[in-house]
Amino acid sequence: MRRRGLILGGVPLFLLGHGAARAQSQIGDTPLPFLQDKQPDKQMAALDDRFSPFTRIVLDRWGDPVLPDAPAFVPAALTADQANTQFPYDGVIAGMLIPPPAQDGIPRLVMVLATPDIPARMVFPPGQDNPAVAGRMQGVTVVNLQYLGGRWLTVDGGYQSRRLSDATLCAISGPASGAIGTSVQGVLAPETGSATPWGSVLLAEGHSGAWLTRLADVGYGYGDPTQAARFGWLVELDAFNPNDIPIKRTALGRIPRGGVAAAQIADGRPVVFFTQDAPAGALFRFIGTTNATAGTALDSGTLAVARLSGNGIKWVDLGDDVPTLVGLAGAAQVAGAEMFDAPGGLALSADGRSLYMACGGNPARTTPDALNPRAGDDNGHIIEFSLPGGDATAPGFAAAPVLVAGQPGVDPGTQYPPTAPYWLRKPRTLALDHAGLLWIGTDQRGDTARMADGLFTWSPAMLGQAYQAPTGAAMGGAAFAPAGQTVFAMVRHPGATPEASYNFPATRWPTLRPDMPPQSTLIGLVSG
Repeated sequence: MRRRGLILGGVPLFLLGHGAARAQSQIGDTPLPFLQDKQPDKQMAALDDRFSPFTRIVLDRWGDPVLPDAPAFVPAALTADQANTQFPYDGVIAGMLIPPPAQDGIPRLVMVLATPDIPARMVFPPGQDNPAVAGRMQGVTVVNLQYLGGRWLTVDGGYQSRRLSDATLCAISGPASGAIGTSVQGVLAPETGSATPWGSVLLAEGHSGAWLTRLADVGYGYGDPTQAARFGWLVELDAFNPNDIPIKRTALGRIPRGGVAAAQIADGRPVVFFTQDAPAGALFRFIGTTNATAGTALDSGTLAVARLSGNGIKWVDLGDDVPTLVGLAGAAQVAGAEMFDAPGGLALSADGRSLYMACGGNPARTTPDALNPRAGDDNGHIIEFSLPGGDATAPGFAAAPVLVAGQPGVDPGTQYPPTAPYWLRKPRTLALDHAGLLWIGTDQRGDTARMADGLFTWSPAMLGQAYQAPTGAAMGGAAFAPAGQTVFAMVRHPGATPEASYNFPATRWPTLRPDMPPQSTLIGLVSG
């Protein structure tokens, strides 16, 4: 086994104490030291001596080995073997788990990442698609991390390391399985995910239709129109078992999801919240009928959608019949669901009292309401839902926007903490650290002309910036080491501005070598 943990030039990051919360800022994403990259830096404030140093480390990059038999990375001539065994082009942190302690006493983690898309223009040198390779590169990646020598390191070929793709056999369970089938080949377009309190990871298949068209001539029956109903589900994976067969749970409905958050209530039942990935999308809740540790806990329960009610939401139950589950978006509209402005990531507080939801903004909105405060907005906002007494099954939640994004003085209606020196656009991923600080990853889909994407930290009293992404990159979530000294983050598609291509990227970060393309990278932000 090979272990990786490359320190990139002792890159300084900075940490500012602010009571129980922590605000962070950084001068820019310095590349490998032999070349200088140009970074947008329009929103940075001056630093002062109250900041403490951090270090950025690289844990995994596109082309790094995931499995022990991975061939050499040859980006100009990608093959299915490379895609099957190497870290993929793009990724979003879908969940992180702590495995049982081993006899050697070495701390270990299992990281699960979702790869929703493989853009031909950024991956294949002539810009001409290779669906057979792209289908293997999208999907899910499970990697092992271990703590040695004061650093978290990636273990190439670790016990749980694996890749799920268009070639992965999946089971289908729950109420719709009788109608659509009990098995299918492939996990397609996973957008997001969540680790669960009962030890699994939920992976949300997103907009799979484009992949079915793209893969129509590859095999596995993807050209068959009846295949569509077998994709777009929430997939449960036992990431600790490298031989586990992923299960598509139809009781939670078929819909592209932008965020997932899982809880287990006092009587043991699972509760899963998820958002609809659409310019105007709904918020859903599923409450299981049996203990979450039961193998079929997500196969029966009550599915509901949020409807606006005063200064909050009430939950409206939906049916568990096959037409409702397969056509969940339509069922939500019929039930009068509140349509949020591009709802995305979710984060549930440790005490179960707050659920945060990121919204990316919807320029097509004509009438604002209590939870979508602006019409014609393309900047986004974050909503906090208050769960009464920490009861995730309550019939309604109070709610209010707690951050309204955009540039103060330019974009109307912005809302930030007092004296915040930063601003942001299009929040997409959310994560809460051990101290309860909310980490916000932004994603402007490569269109970063106004400002760079980044990783921000929020509490009611402050807004900080932990990391500024390279040119054209977005942030694919954050996760936190148990000891609290390392923040893991995913840097998505660097160099992928709207006009960029494989041959002409906007940056070649992180190596900046002329013979290497830009590489999506799992990084660690290390304190101390």
